Amino acid sequence: MGVCGSRPKVVEDLKLKKNKHRRRRRRILRRRVSSQKIEADAAHSHSVLQTSNRASDVAWFDSTSALDSECDDEFYSVYDGEVSASHGDEIGEDRRLTPDHCGMLQNTCLPCLSSNAVAVNEKKRPTSPDAQSSRRKSLSKLSFKLREGSSDMALFSPRSLRQKLLAGSTIPSCPIEKQTPGSWSPLEPSTFRVRGKNYLRDKKKEFAPNSAAFYPLGADLFLSPRKIDHIARFIQIPQINIPGDVPSILIVNLQIPLYPASIFQSENDGEGMNVVLYFKLSEKYSKDLPDHFRENISKLINDEVERVKGFPLDTIAPFRERLKILGRVVNVDNLSLGAAEKKLMNAYNEKPVLSRPQHEFYLGENYLEIDLDVHRFSYIARKGFEGFIDRLKLCNLDFGLTIQGNKVEDLPEHLLCAIRLNKIDHSNFNQIGF
Repeated sequence: MGVCGSRPKVVEDLKLKKNKHRRRRRRILRRRVSSQKIEADAAHSHSVLQTSNRASDVAWFDSTSALDSECDDEFYSVYDGEVSASHGDEIGEDRRLTPDHCGMLQNTCLPCLSSNAVAVNEKKRPTSPDAQSSRRKSLSKLSFKLREGSSDMALFSPRSLRQKLLAGSTIPSCPIEKQTPGSWSPLEPSTFRVRGKNYLRDKKKEFAPNSAAFYPLGADLFLSPRKIDHIARFIQIPQINIPGDVPSILIVNLQIPLYPASIFQSENDGEGMNVVLYFKLSEKYSKDLPDHFRENISKLINDEVERVKGFPLDTIAPFRERLKILGRVVNVDNLSLGAAEKKLMNAYNEKPVLSRPQHEFYLGENYLEIDLDVHRFSYIARKGFEGFIDRLKLCNLDFGLTIQGNKVEDLPEHLLCAIRLNKIDHSNFNQIGF
């Protein structure tokens, strides 16, 4: 009896122990599986977050190479070639830019980021894990590519979403008789003296023919912490398209430094101003200008080369090295100059200067931009200009461009463009960044 009564108890104890062992094992397995799943989900989320962060960091990084790009910042989705205008929606409303105006200057229309709009969008940001996950997945599926000629950093530059400045919105125009301070005026090309028809024989200069290739359309002045190349990318240029091989608009970008001149030539960038001049192709371009001058303009645009006679051997030089700057201070007597300053002014006023090698050319759809980089001028020229820059607000400046005539068939010289700037005071403009 005792033996028979004890056997069922032992069997039950063994069954209980086995069941407890199985349940414990199942719990351990569940923990392992759940921990592995959590780790996998965490790793997946971390990778998605890294992808999102990398895309976000690139989107908000304005590379210097973007400024060097000649192409507009356009990017396309790889799906069906659709323009990715909904990129901001798929990334999240908190990343969307809202164009607004700073209100810092009455003449400056550069939009900036609205902090209020960003704060409101931050409040509307979905906090649901499912919403965040779907947004990250949609972001990971997106990929973009650039047009040829642009860098990857330029793709996500915030300036591509900014509203462009309207050309000629910062400096008004006025008739040349009034000479209103802070304005520009049209100027007759015949007021400049250039190489005449017999210059190679008698070395005499004559007044230029009263016809130019381009006539003034507007002017702007922008202050910036660094010099800005190819500034036409940031400006809304008038839609003027005149049939022919010559661009309808000529843009001259004068890059003028506002920091002290350094004897080290490597230091050629910093705070400065960009005086941007806009010119329109003459309606009588083919009628009033001689064939040789129109041919030289085509060589300038197409960046052709020419053979230059020299000793002991001839050399090949770009035709653009013939571009020549004409500058003149009209009201020298009103500047209260000292004896030494007046002597220098009389010696160098209206003396032409070849723009090479401190120039760059950019050819757009309907414009040609010429950047004249004063930052790269010689130390002596920079030092002299530095002492004169505070008097610019008192000066009436005439500016012109021509193509130097080195051969008989290139004479007389004609003007590409001409304009007068009336007492422009750069201190009236606030610094902006592109």
